[in-house]
This record gives sequence, structure tokens and C-alpha cells, in this order.
Amino acid sequence: MDTLSRATLEKIGYTGYVLPADAPEKVLQFGEGNFLRAFVDRYFDIANELTGWNGRIVMVQPISGNYGFADGINAQDDLYTVLVRGKQDGETVDETRLISSCSRCVNPYRAEDYAEIMKLAVSDDLEIIVSNTTEAGIAYDDTCKADDEPPASFPAKLAQVLHARYAAGKPGVIVLSCELIDHNGAELLRIVKKHIEDWGWESDFDAWLDNECTFCTTLVDTIVPGRIRDAAEAARVAERLGYDDPFLAVREPFQMWGIQGDESLAEKLPFVKAGLPGVFVTPDVTPYKKRKVRILNGAHTCFVPGAWLGGFDIVRDCMHDEVVSGFMNKMLYSEVIPTLAADLDVEDCKQFASAVQNRFDNPFIDHQLLSICLNSTAKWRARDLPTLKDYVAAEGKLPRCLATSLATLIAFYTTGMSGREADGLHLRRPDGAAYVAQDDAFVLDYYAEHEGDADADLVHGVLTNEQMWGEDLTAIAGLEDFVASQLAVARTQGAKAAYAAALVE
Repeated sequence: MDTLSRATLEKIGYTGYVLPADAPEKVLQFGEGNFLRAFVDRYFDIANELTGWNGRIVMVQPISGNYGFADGINAQDDLYTVLVRGKQDGETVDETRLISSCSRCVNPYRAEDYAEIMKLAVSDDLEIIVSNTTEAGIAYDDTCKADDEPPASFPAKLAQVLHARYAAGKPGVIVLSCELIDHNGAELLRIVKKHIEDWGWESDFDAWLDNECTFCTTLVDTIVPGRIRDAAEAARVAERLGYDDPFLAVREPFQMWGIQGDESLAEKLPFVKAGLPGVFVTPDVTPYKKRKVRILNGAHTCFVPGAWLGGFDIVRDCMHDEVVSGFMNKMLYSEVIPTLAADLDVEDCKQFASAVQNRFDNPFIDHQLLSICLNSTAKWRARDLPTLKDYVAAEGKLPRCLATSLATLIAFYTTGMSGREADGLHLRRPDGAAYVAQDDAFVLDYYAEHEGDADADLVHGVLTNEQMWGEDLTAIAGLEDFVASQLAVARTQGAKAAYAAALVE
């Protein structure tokens, strides 16, 4: 079977949308991973088809040493396929789109490719710069120099690109940072300006960044598992497509891209102007980050450790159990969403929570519960504790599901413990399945040292451990006694029974 390319599409008689190969290169993108290609570049591709924006994307590999990706995707004319698979509004979705928005992929660690990036930097066509270089990508590196070709870090590379554009007298650009850190756009600008200071560049360039460029803080949310891992399924998909595509990517239907800015920014972004679902410009993305952390991430951390102890292995199966799904839904609709009403529209939060259940019930993704349990102590502190405290402050009583999740979290770290090893706590759940709990060393050490404590003493010790929670949780009225009682249920009747008890007021 032929590999995907423009020639292959002509050979098989493909009649779908394909952006002309001579469309101008309007986007410079630092990053070439599955997320950007299946999420951001798909948005650009659809906007091209619907609005006639006709902008192509130049992908830049952010790190050295991997020449295979650029050469491979360039060999297939930078075309690739995105499969959108999952559930939406209770219905199974399995959609295919050929993505033609990318023009080429360059590796800046090759001299000729670095020259091409700097050539694009001063192009009249360039309008937007996008990045997703992982959370570690937006970091200051004082070893980077102004004349490095290229400098090691992404912010230093960006500083070079923008300085070349400024020096050429070209207009500014929009910078869309998609890295999963708070205030990503503002932090990226701060580091770029630090390099300007280090390198002794013009103060007028600094002013040009402020006045001519727009560094946007953004919030992205979709799950991109990547390639199809089952060889037989991959072969069936290739047969249906009529070509082989080693760069095919799979993602879920849910998508959200909140971009911080004003109304004028919305007019400049083709996918926002086209009214595509899930992408929007807002004066402040912070409330949406709070919604995501407390509903999506908070739900995972709340129900998953106890569900694992209850004999479940993957998230999807939990959604088909009346008790576990009921526990999660009560937690979301009765405990979490009411605490968000001051910052967010309640109906919007309910729709988001409904989408979360669809996402968890994705028939194409086997999301392992144990992988979600990694570092659960810090996760519970960041995702669930703030909601518990807000609920107590507003209602004057404990949220039963959130408080129960603290009990099952303690049970997760202490059930059937056989010892503390270098890789974590070695434990065994009630059905006999062995597992390893992994967390910060001080958390693992604490549970190992208190393995023999009576449950009441263990609960008191955990709740008063300020290194875990940043405060003494026994100060929350009734929490210690409630957690101890629910831990007793989990020990004697199982974690699922503790969830069932939480459903009863």
C-alpha cells in the first residue's frame, strides 16, 4: 500500500479538501508532536476550508537529534490523518480528517533549516507563532547566546526570530503558547525579555514586543493518545483510507482552547472567526482553568484510587458501574459545581461535567486507573481540597463524596502493604491484585512508617501532616471523624461500599 502523499491522493482519486501546496506560510509552529498536529493544526485546517484563510504551517522540531520525524513527514508532503474517536453527547464518534495545513517540518539543528526559520521570521506572510514544547520548554537557560545557531531553549529561539523580524521592520505577530503551565504566554514573554536584557539588545525591541506583538496565555484541553497501537486495527484503518500513514494521530472528540485576549484578537484568529466549536477568546482564562482542574482533574483524583481498590482497572468500566459513576456524579453536581457559581456559569459547568462523563466512557481508550493514581497526594491537595474547603465554607457541612475520597486515598496507600521499595509502596488490593503506589518520597515514607497504626491514629496523623496538605485538616469540623468512619467501611466492606455510603445523606 502506498504511503500518504499528494501523488497518492491523486492516484486513489481522493475528493476531499486539500489546501493548495502553494498557499502562503502564515504560521510558525515550535513543536511537531501529536497534540499540536491533532488539535491546533486541525483547527487551522478546518478554518482554511471554511473561511479561505489559506495559511500553511511550518513546524519546527524543538530538540536536536531526531531527524527522522522531519524527513519522514516531509516525504509525505506534510499530509497526515487525524481520527477523532470517542463519545459525544452519549453517541460514539469515529471521524476521519486529512490534514493539509502543514507545509514542511524543519530541524533548526541543521544549518540549512535554521536559515529557513530565520528567512520565515522576516516573511510578509507570517502572522502567528504557536508553541507546545512541553511544560519544561518554557524555561530560562542562561547558557543561550544571541549568536547561537540555534540556541538550546525555545524562548531563546523565539527571541532570535522576533528580533530578526523587528530588525527587518516587519509588523508584530500573535504568539499562542499551548504549554500546560499557568500564565504560559506571560511567562514566555518574561523569559524572552530576560534574553533581551542578557544579550544587550535594543530597548526599542522590547517596546516593539509590547506594542506590536500579542503574547497570549491559553488553556488547551483534549486527550490525544497518538497512534493506533493495535496492529490489526491499524491495518483496517489503512485499508479504509486507501493509504498508509505513519503519522496518523488519534484524539478524542472533546476540545477546548481558551485564548486570553480582547475582541480584536478574535477577528485575527481564523478558527475563532469561523466559529469553530471549543475555541474562544476570553478576557481571562483563569476561571476555565479552575473549571478544568476541579471538575475533570478533580473527578479523576476523587474516584479513581477507591475504584482501583474496588476491583476496577480502567476508567471506562467505572462509568458503567452504578455506584462508582453515581459517586462521581454526586461529587460533581452536588459538591463541586455549586462552589464554582461565583466565577462561572453553572449551566456551562454542568455541560462540561456531562462532557467529562462522555470522555471517561471513551470506547477507544483504555485509561488505566493506576496511571492516574501517580502522585495522588499532591493531586488531591490541588484538585479536591480547595473544593472541600469552599463547600464547607458555603454550606456549613462536609461534602460526603469529597471527604470519602480522602478516606479511600488513605486506604489506597495502606491496603495489603508488604513493604517500601525504591519504586514505591508495594501493596495488594482485596481481590489479590498487586500494585505499587508511587508518590513523593516523604509521603511513601510516612505510610510505610505508620503501617501498623490503628486506623483512627493513622487518619489523625495523615490529616495533621502539614507537609502533605499545607495545613492541619483536623481544623475542618467533623472531617477527621468522618474520614475515620469511611476508612473503616472501606477496610471491612470495600471501597465501593464506602462510595455507596457517601450517596446516602
